[in-house]
Amino acid sequence: MADPDEPVGPDIEFVECDNCHASPQEAHSRVYLGGRVISHTEDCVTHAIEMINGEDGARRARERDKWAKRNFPPAYERLHAAAAALPHGDTEAAPFIAALLQLAEAQASTTGFVALGAWVDILDALFPPEYPEPKPH
Repeated sequence: MADPDEPVGPDIEFVECDNCHASPQEAHSRVYLGGRVISHTEDCVTHAIEMINGEDGARRARERDKWAKRNFPPAYERLHAAAAALPHGDTEAAPFIAALLQLAEAQASTTGFVALGAWVDILDALFPPEYPEPKPH
């Protein structure tokens, strides 16, 4: 019977660690990277370094996310103030300013990233394509 935790499929490649050379049968840990499985022994230095780097990267991403959540609202307000200070009227920059403001508004109203579809909706409205493709439902 197959191991339920073992990845299966024709695209899975089992790779030996360059440091500990553990086989899948003698592995203490396995690292799944896309279609690759790298086996490691319990005392593998490479695996320890990968784990430390992964945890550090996750910590830095959380810190950057907290920083961005604190700093986006005032940056958004500065953008609006700068746009309001520009001369009004039909200038060549008007559609670019409108696009930037709408994209910033879309970002302000979400907790994640603005979806690519929202970008297309905003940009198509301000810069209509010559031959529009119907939007799927």
